[in-house]
Amino acid sequence: MKYLLSLLFVPFLLLSHAQVNFQKGYLIDNSNNKIECFIKNLDWKKNPEFITYRLTDDSSEETLTSSQLKEFRIYDTDNFYRRHTVNKKLIGPLYEDLQLRTNIFLLKVLVDSQSDLYELYTNGKYYFFYEKSNDLVFLDYKKTVDENNIIKENAKFKKQLYDNFKCDDFSLDDYSNLRYNSTNLSEFFSEVNQCYGIEYLNFHIQRTRPKISFRLSGGLNLNSSLNNENASSYVLSYSIPPFSGNPQGEDVVRNYEGIDNYKTNNNFSLGVEAEVRLPFDQNNWSGFIALNYQNVSQIEGDKNFSEPSVANFDVSSYILYSFIQIPLGVRRYFDINDKIEIYAHLAYTQNVILSTDYSTQVSEVPTSSRDYDFRSRANREKTSNSGGYFGIGLNFLGRYALDINYYALNLSIDDDYQVRMKGIGINALYTIF
Repeated sequence: MKYLLSLLFVPFLLLSHAQVNFQKGYLIDNSNNKIECFIKNLDWKKNPEFITYRLTDDSSEETLTSSQLKEFRIYDTDNFYRRHTVNKKLIGPLYEDLQLRTNIFLLKVLVDSQSDLYELYTNGKYYFFYEKSNDLVFLDYKKTVDENNIIKENAKFKKQLYDNFKCDDFSLDDYSNLRYNSTNLSEFFSEVNQCYGIEYLNFHIQRTRPKISFRLSGGLNLNSSLNNENASSYVLSYSIPPFSGNPQGEDVVRNYEGIDNYKTNNNFSLGVEAEVRLPFDQNNWSGFIALNYQNVSQIEGDKNFSEPSVANFDVSSYILYSFIQIPLGVRRYFDINDKIEIYAHLAYTQNVILSTDYSTQVSEVPTSSRDYDFRSRANREKTSNSGGYFGIGLNFLGRYALDINYYALNLSIDDDYQVRMKGIGINALYTIF
């Protein structure tokens, strides 16, 4: 088991050799030099403050800040940025709301044409601009909530677009129904360019999108420990009659802990998993939920108690059960190359008992004729059907995966059986789609 635990850390060593995702693109510096290069794709949510690039695929890394760049683009992605100055004169009364730390930004190009559409993300919100005849214009919008929780919108951007981008094919509703978001505005500017017969590129449609996949899984759980945290205890009571050394006699009470440790059996699991790779950081983060069926064959435990000159006691017990494990977790992927990814994940699990069978038997062998009373005493602890696991894995060709996990879970089988399992799970997964 120690060797299996050490395997959990092997992929983290591989991270030091993971391939950094540099992709073909270009940059334009302050001297108007257009440089074809390989740019590190960080799939930025916020507007980047610098970029890292290589002149060739295997050359050393170099860095340029936003103030040293006029423009950069990574081909076949939506990562296209141009530098602009965003100041109070441009924004107007909303300038303070933006809480800007600088006035120089690499604005994201959503639509590239004679009238460009740009995006700025700051202070947890998105703001939009368009450029026409080399003039940058802020699309004015503000949403507030008053003391009565009534939402109020200042949607001046709709009139701005109506006044500056008219088309015979557009109705008044096409302007009034506009929403202040990247998807809606990108579609509008694309339609405007189509109406004017002007060539354009909509980079927003190349954005990173969520990816949904379904997997079949099968695995082996190597249970390192199995405990009954509600194991009944036992009480032995008897009386010692008066004798010369003890003329008063004595009442004796002995307490014994019940069976809390069971022999462990390995068990198999079968399941399905649904995963959503999230639309940022090149889909390297995901959330997942699964249904895993597990059946634990009969496990046994025993304990022996002995009281000299009274009796010997042997307590034996068995449990068998099946359950559905429902993990809900997050996963982070790291690229090794274009065929292999490694990942780490963490999950909370809820467990649903399907079937159980259990029994406890006590055998007694008196060692004297003395009367005694031997009985069980239930321990009622708080029950739980939850657990969790963490682990690492290898994903090959986006279809085959193998992971290893350390898990701990609770199963409330009965008032007298609150089972806690710990161990290592090894799973193989196949992506259906």
